[in-house]
Amino acid sequence: MAVPSIGVVVTGLGATTPLGGDVATTWEGLLAGRSGVRPLTQDWAAQLPVRIAASLAQEPIEKLARVKARRMDRSEQVAVVAAQEAWADAGAPEVDPIRLAVAFGTGIGGALSMLEQDDILETKGVRAVSPRTIPMLMPNGPAAWVGLELGAKGRVSSTVSACASSSESIALALSTCCARAGTT
Repeated sequence: MAVPSIGVVVTGLGATTPLGGDVATTWEGLLAGRSGVRPLTQDWAAQLPVRIAASLAQEPIEKLARVKARRMDRSEQVAVVAAQEAWADAGAPEVDPIRLAVAFGTGIGGALSMLEQDDILETKGVRAVSPRTIPMLMPNGPAAWVGLELGAKGRVSSTVSACASSSESIALALSTCCARAGTT
């Protein structure tokens, strides 16, 4: 039996990586063979046995409104910055919000927010903990913020499968497209 196929076209790209704050600089860095790994020079890293990391080349808060950025965990900021670039690269198309879906893959939620709020809890008490803590640390937070940013009213979901998260997210997006098109 022949399996019907559905064509998928990538219409926009977005990235914020250790090689660059957008697709163009990231691609340039890849072609030049540059590494995004750099020494960690912050005070908090002084006691670590390994003091190198592939930190982002550009802070996402440089591309987001300050008030909005303060409501997001760093993982959510990164997702929104990359999604905004991809959406703009696609020409910011007019799409029926019901047909617009978000499939996001991650290995963990907002770990930085969780650690920060735990420090606040221990030093200042429960009343000082941010009421935004839960939305900031959930693994589906980045997908939710991208969905809100783009006005998606279709499926907005996250896969959390460690190193396989991105592959599973792509498969989820494809299966969602196929289901809507009536194919398998």
